[in-house]
Amino acid sequence: MASPFPHLTSTGPPPPSREVMNAYRTAFSARVSEGSLRPLVIPYHVYGYVLLIIYLCIPHTNRPWVYAARWPVLGVIAWWQWKTLWEASSMSMATGFAAGLMAAWGVVWACTWLVFNRPQFDVKRVQRSSANFFSDEKIAKQRKQNGNAKIETNGHATANGKSQEISKDGQFVAEYYWQSYPDTLKDRLPWVIDLVINFRGPGWNWAIPPLPSPPPSIMTQLSEPISASSRSGKSTIGLRRYDTFSALARARLPTFVVGYFLLDVLKVLMMQDPYFIFGPTTHHLPSYLQGLSPLALRFIRQALSSFSIILSLEMVFLLAPLIFSLTLGPSLLGLRAEPWYYPTSWGSFSNITTKGLNGLWGSWWHQTFRFAFSAPSNFLIAEGYVKAKSAAARISALVFAFGISGFLHAGGSISQFPRTFHWHAPMFFMLQAVGILVQSTLCALLHPIIRTLPRTVRQMGNFFYVFGWLFWTGWWLTDDFARGGIWLYEPIPISPLRRLGFGEKDAGWWCWEHLGVGWYNGKRWWESGIAV
Repeated sequence: MASPFPHLTSTGPPPPSREVMNAYRTAFSARVSEGSLRPLVIPYHVYGYVLLIIYLCIPHTNRPWVYAARWPVLGVIAWWQWKTLWEASSMSMATGFAAGLMAAWGVVWACTWLVFNRPQFDVKRVQRSSANFFSDEKIAKQRKQNGNAKIETNGHATANGKSQEISKDGQFVAEYYWQSYPDTLKDRLPWVIDLVINFRGPGWNWAIPPLPSPPPSIMTQLSEPISASSRSGKSTIGLRRYDTFSALARARLPTFVVGYFLLDVLKVLMMQDPYFIFGPTTHHLPSYLQGLSPLALRFIRQALSSFSIILSLEMVFLLAPLIFSLTLGPSLLGLRAEPWYYPTSWGSFSNITTKGLNGLWGSWWHQTFRFAFSAPSNFLIAEGYVKAKSAAARISALVFAFGISGFLHAGGSISQFPRTFHWHAPMFFMLQAVGILVQSTLCALLHPIIRTLPRTVRQMGNFFYVFGWLFWTGWWLTDDFARGGIWLYEPIPISPLRRLGFGEKDAGWWCWEHLGVGWYNGKRWWESGIAV
């Protein structure tokens, strides 16, 4: 959409963000009324995911014709997600971006499970059940899956090859076992839903490598070797597991509270600069930014954008353990609410200083989409098209990972209501692949010199390379985020700073007065639903 404000020609003071949002809401409502745009409607715009779940609920391990039907199913899903990508948006700027990302993710995730993996053949998840509820059939199946091992837990051996957690009073509490693709629809539906909504794979045999393994007591019951990360609760890249509800609460609740107030600070700061309202603009800058050089101004804007991206993501990641584990709990969600199921999302900062740009993206940055990013290259290796650990394997892994990431973020750019440049996000991510190849090539060529340098010098070299590369390339992404109005979203409902008089003059302390959530009436009944 063309901006209703002359932000690329005006040199006067910028309009307040609330005025800009009101203009966008008016234009958005007009587009919806004329039928050229829809809000993101639930369940209408998730029908692609529903189709994926329905197909995976139909057994096909012994029915080749059903398995072959995955190709037309994938085609229908891709068509529906493409339709969603270009027609759905929202007047909540973050939701508008998420609409396109979700549409693109539907295609990626469908390809992951329908093309590059065979979930009904190869996938299984950890399941927990009270010992009193196991039927003979389930016992026999579990014995087969766990290798018919006779396991001891808390000094008690079981006669049927299944191990049981035992409470202090000697009562059987729970058993953990591998659950392959279930035989009955009653068990199959939650299994498939869990598969589709699970990104990192905790509790699944396809869990991404950076995740810490489950606790030793569970690994023992599963007849799996106990790794170092299982014992320590910390993975090789620094992700941490919490084994008790109290440990999870002590770590996550303070982080969420601090993050809430930091989001308020960042929002108030960003709305002082017209860049975070319009993107690149000629509007008058606040006095404290006017005397800065272009490089200094660019650094400040990229730093604020980066902090806001990281903090916003972390706050979203914190919602799952806070809601599912600490609020709803195992009584409602079973194993999926246990604290070990929700490890941290960010690796150790040392990954950057020891591995450079590759460490930033492959170890420190959140690995939410890693399984999908690596699925194509893993498939090529497994099928023998590419040799493992070869240069071709490494390059293909980089191209697929950053190419898919660029595709996802391009989807978010497309669905934002203000005008954006859809190819900027893919450019940013592909440049990260280039940066990794450049650094690894330089390190290989200069290895005789680099290995003689002190460790501190090498770490500083990695840090400054990462800093320089991100500073040089980051504007491709941060400019497009700002141009699409993503920083106009309200991250918190109540703003203490705005209540105290900080922020824009017309800013109130209640920030969610225009959420845009309501009922949408489509032309047909299946097009209606909750608009967000």
